[in-house]
Amino acid sequence: MRRFLCAALAALMLLSLAACGQDDPGTESTDDVTAAVTQQASATAEPTEEPAKGCHDVVSLDFINTFDRTPSMEEQPVYDKDGLTLTAKSLEYDPVDGPTIMLSVRNDTDRDLLIQNDYTTVNGYMIKPDVDIQIRPGKKSEAPMSISYLGLAMADIHSLSEVEFSLRILDSKTYEVIGTTPPVKLTLTGTQPPAEPDTSGQLAYDADGVRVILRGIKHDTMFESDSVLMVYMENNTDKTISVQNSKLTVNGCDITATMGTVLLPHKRAVDKIDLFNSDLDEHGIASLDSVDVTFEINDYEEWKPIAKTDSVALEPLMIEPASEIPAGEEKAEEAATAPTE
Repeated sequence: MRRFLCAALAALMLLSLAACGQDDPGTESTDDVTAAVTQQASATAEPTEEPAKGCHDVVSLDFINTFDRTPSMEEQPVYDKDGLTLTAKSLEYDPVDGPTIMLSVRNDTDRDLLIQNDYTTVNGYMIKPDVDIQIRPGKKSEAPMSISYLGLAMADIHSLSEVEFSLRILDSKTYEVIGTTPPVKLTLTGTQPPAEPDTSGQLAYDADGVRVILRGIKHDTMFESDSVLMVYMENNTDKTISVQNSKLTVNGCDITATMGTVLLPHKRAVDKIDLFNSDLDEHGIASLDSVDVTFEINDYEEWKPIAKTDSVALEPLMIEPASEIPAGEEKAEEAATAPTE
């Protein structure tokens, strides 16, 4: 519920910001935004307090409002085999869900099918879109594949330049994997060259073509109301690898917090390790004084270990922005629903 309220708030504030400027033919209409808000929540209010000094959201309203909505695409085929036809119809910009690829699906097989993401890259970054299509035999439909603003903000992507994806096809009753679509690279128009990757931060690992860089602690008050440790990763090898944290220690206490990221050859990703307030409360942690993390790197195809990093202590400068733990969920919800004058 908290996520729905905050997403609705984001859309509502987006509408008020857009109303102050000139009309942009690439943005959503007032009716679209209003409908999105109505579906997400029945009532919202603007926050009455600013985040504590030094605290930063993973995704901000400014990021959403200024995201480039110029790139577009023409209809193009995705898959046509064994009675299943998939077509990418259009690229739309949902005010809440983010850039959305509308997929046309026709199932002429005799099986109930489930279609999910196999992998998606945006501007060379691995991104996990929201796509979960169920379709019965002999039916056709249109369904969205949404690329969240949260995932784009984490990778600091402000405009779509290159989008490539593959979809996994399953039997929806048995979850048997029937196959995957070949890689599909969307033909986009109105794009800009992708920005150079930001490799700033604290180096945690750099060997044999793999780099792991800590970006520091941020807050996710819009969607999570908790703290996250941002991690940048590069795979410059010819293998598909996985990077996961094997241990996380906060103020000397072991915290259950996991991140598992798959990187295709010569791709990048930015992921986060969630530091939930409830977990920190269990250990009596009111401020993040020290954070130590260890990573494991594996060959994803053969699941063989490649390396294990030493425990890396986050530099004080990386911890400072989240030194004060935000208010708990109950207080955050009270603030979100408080009446305004």
